[in-house]
Amino acid sequence: MPVAYTVSPPRVTTDPTVALLRRLQPAAPPGVPAKLWEAALVGPVAEFLNRPGKRFRGRLVSLAWSLTGRDDELPPELPLLVELLHAGSLIVDDIEDGSIQRRGRPALHRLVGLPSALNIGNWLYFWPQTLLKTLELPASTELELHRLWTDAVRVCHEGQALDLTARIGDLHPSEVVSVCQVISESKTGALMGMAAELGATAAGGDAEGIAAIRTFGVRMGVGLQMQNDLGELSGVAGPIKHPEDLIHGRITWPWAWAAQRLPAARFDALQVRGAKLAAGVGDAATLARDLIAALGPDPLEPLRTIFADAYADLAEALGPCSPLNEVRAELDRLIRIFSEHKRT
Repeated sequence: MPVAYTVSPPRVTTDPTVALLRRLQPAAPPGVPAKLWEAALVGPVAEFLNRPGKRFRGRLVSLAWSLTGRDDELPPELPLLVELLHAGSLIVDDIEDGSIQRRGRPALHRLVGLPSALNIGNWLYFWPQTLLKTLELPASTELELHRLWTDAVRVCHEGQALDLTARIGDLHPSEVVSVCQVISESKTGALMGMAAELGATAAGGDAEGIAAIRTFGVRMGVGLQMQNDLGELSGVAGPIKHPEDLIHGRITWPWAWAAQRLPAARFDALQVRGAKLAAGVGDAATLARDLIAALGPDPLEPLRTIFADAYADLAEALGPCSPLNEVRAELDRLIRIFSEHKRT
């Protein structure tokens, strides 16, 4: 009797990233039914990428290409590589956090099961590297991109290890900021830095320019982590329902800012509540609101500062060039999106 494989019907999309994924997807091995192959790998990946997202990492690859002085179009596969890696990291991160949703849909492990989602997420760390050969870059450049990729994935895992282990109840207030900085630079920062360096290196930029663009990417990654951490507590997507990092007692930027700004006794009281919540005692929504309130009238100030400083240093390093206007517009857009959501 024929086996009926469970395959979700394909979702109609005009997303160019998903269309490119479909064009590059590996063919089913001989003897493997096409529906089985679709359900095993590329189908879930396409479903995940078809969800709405900022896609700033892929955009950063394109900006980095232009910042080196190139005025031609970059290979469209290049941003896709980073988006695939980022998708894999989100899939695995959702498993580790026990997340319910991602980008308005159930987390992938809740759709296809934990074993399949874990395998798909890990596959996305490696498959994009095999696509580098489709770019037909000089051998030395391709080798350098592989090195960048490997280093970034390693550092991201080191940052994730710290993120999964560090707990707000276990750190002295003086340690919270430095631990948070290292986690952010190692996770979001490393991936964004790699995205920037990938675009600049593929474009053939000079060493000094590439270094400046990479540093900008790392700092942008830290800023995006700030945005994410603050957004979770602020209920950017609606009322606070499941602030996962707070529930798990993770070290986030609101905790770091509170440690810097609050009198010791007031921070200690919040820290005790955070430790109790991680042990299953207390109300997450109430603690989230109290932590945000402790940050003062303008919680977005550190985010604006890191974006402004990163842009200023990049502009000083590269000198006047028109792509900087696109960078400035992108940073303004990110701040505006967050501010508008926060008011709703």
